[in-house]
Formats: sequence, structure tokens, C-alpha cells
Amino acid sequence: MGIPIVDLWLCSLSDLHDDIDSVSYLKQRLTMDEIAKVDRYRMPSSQVQALYVRNYLRKVLSCYSDLRPEEWRFEYGEKGKPSLVAEQQLKTGLNFNISHSKEHLLIAVCQIEGKQVQLGVDIEHARSSTNIDSIMKHYFSDKELADLLELSKEEQRERFFDLWALKESYIKATGHGLATSLRSFSFEFSNLTEQTFPIHASDFQPNLQDEIRLYREIRLHNGIRLDLDSAEQSDVSTSWQCCLGRLDDQYRFAVTLGGNLLPMQIEMRTFSLSHLF
Repeated sequence: MGIPIVDLWLCSLSDLHDDIDSVSYLKQRLTMDEIAKVDRYRMPSSQVQALYVRNYLRKVLSCYSDLRPEEWRFEYGEKGKPSLVAEQQLKTGLNFNISHSKEHLLIAVCQIEGKQVQLGVDIEHARSSTNIDSIMKHYFSDKELADLLELSKEEQRERFFDLWALKESYIKATGHGLATSLRSFSFEFSNLTEQTFPIHASDFQPNLQDEIRLYREIRLHNGIRLDLDSAEQSDVSTSWQCCLGRLDDQYRFAVTLGGNLLPMQIEMRTFSLSHLF
């Protein structure tokens, strides 16, 4: 098995077409169950966004297979984590996870034949209105809290959202969701290393910078170390890899990959809204 490549597809959720023809066209790719889930949202704007999220995912997955967007079928874990049905996962080797925040959707895809890996992604908007003091005391480990309190107030806010993105990506990778206590595992930044890499797209979005900063970690090597509490975690034997990146000053993202794998490689791509139609 070669080096696992995780493609991160950045998709725009701003200026979505919500006219009747566009909505009707996009619904044609979804199953009746998916349409019902979209229609459960109370706000029309939330319904439209959910419709686009599902269509982006289907179109992106079809970049890796001869299956058409409308042919993909999904199943959901005990805590709601989506994945391909077993037959399609085995045929394509595709693992995916999604996250969205305001106008950005991030789709993580890892294609490994014959192996289903644990993949989680999260994108966070660093909101200035968030009261980080009350949150971090309840959801961060004692070590994380101690490290945070050594930073300046401005640095604390930056690190808070970094940690939140990493924690979300990890619990999404495991599929356990918030059934996992966020205090039962820690991220440690003392050996942080940085690299930059380009975004691959001909229709590059001009509101982002030309390169994305990526902070990566391989467990027990230099970087952001993930420490699990063996008393509370059932997957301490899994080899976990975590990456933290920044789109710009407001948005950061994190990716977690679980499995006995070689160090993962990250590729960032964009998917244009126009390609949905």
C-alpha cells in the first residue's frame, strides 16, 4: 500500500442559486431519503445549503470513479457518520468526510483499495464573539488548559480554534462523535512544524491566499501530538495522524486519519459551483 493521499476539496457555499429550476435540478441527484432530510430544515436558506452540500459530495466522489453523481448510496454509523454503502466502498476504495462553516464546505477524500480507514475533517471560523474561557474549561484537558493559559489573550483565541478543529476532526474520524469526552484526549503543540503547499485548481478562488499553511503531525514524531487516555479510549492502539491548516486569518481546518498507514500526504483542491450544473 502506497502513501495515503487525502484530497481536501474546498467548495463555496456563498451566492447559491435558489431559484426553482436550480433546486429542482439538484434534487434529481438525491435519493428520496436525502430529499426528506434536506426538507427537514426549517429555514429555506438551510435547505438550499444542505442541497448543495449533498450535490458537491456526489460530484466530487464521481471524480474518482465511473459512477455518476446520482448513483452514490450512503449509510450512516451509530452516531450518524456517513460513509458509502459497503459494496461501493469496496469497489472504489473511497473514504470521505465533510465539514462546513459559513461560506466554505470542505470535503476530505482518501482512496485506498481494499481498506476502509478512519477519516475526519473539520473547518472552523474563528468567531470574535465566542466566549472561549467558559468553553475551554469544560471541553479541554487539564494539559491543554495549562498550555493555553501560558499564552497571551490573542494567542489563546487562535490556539482555542486550532484545538477545537483538531478535536472535532478526531471524534468525526472515530465515528463516536460527542459520545467521546473532549477532555479525554489532548493535542500538544511543543514541536510544531510548518509547511506550505499550493491549491490545485484552474478556477482558484481569489479571496484566498495563494498558499495554505499546513501544520502536520505524525503520532510520536515532531508536530502536534495526539495523546489518548487509555482508560477512556478504546482505540489507543490505532495509529493516528493529524494535520492542522489555515485557509486565511479567519478559517482553519484539521484532518485526522486513523489506521496503520504511512505518513499521509495532503492535496488541496477547489470545486467550482458552476460544475454542479
